Amino acid sequence: MTDTNKNKETSTIAQDSSEIFDTYKQGVLKVTEEVSKFQPQYAQSISNLQQEYLQLTKEFVNKVFAAQRNWAGSNVTSTNNTAFPSSPYTPYATYAPYAEQFRRQANEITAQALSVFDTSNQLAINAINAARENVKLYGKAIDAVTEYNNNVADAWSSFYSSAQRQQYFRQ
Repeated sequence: MTDTNKNKETSTIAQDSSEIFDTYKQGVLKVTEEVSKFQPQYAQSISNLQQEYLQLTKEFVNKVFAAQRNWAGSNVTSTNNTAFPSSPYTPYATYAPYAEQFRRQANEITAQALSVFDTSNQLAINAINAARENVKLYGKAIDAVTEYNNNVADAWSSFYSSAQRQQYFRQ
């Protein structure tokens, strides 16, 4: 095989491999672009679901406590035929000594629960922010590795070309 045919074949192989890489790259970029189009819709759907769930929870709590208040304020007879206090003996009057203590403890428990929620939410947000920073670092690491690999490939290519030229001149 002559040097001209060898160079032509090498050029064809390089062009074919370049086309393969370009085709694969374009395919991956198209898939990534399509996925990125749906991400905001997923985020919005999840947000809507969370809002509906929270609204339903609020309605449920309001209805349950309204039913309990209604039940406690009426003449209800339990299954073992024990009568609850009638109107003159409402639970508010009967349980007055305990009402302030219960209110204070309930407020304290609520404040502590909210503090725990705030702390756990802040931890979750910090974890998400750390993950985002890690993605940025990963991108920088990919850039550094790519640059290193390109430099190594260039060095080997230069060395190989130099070695071929030296061998050619020896002949």
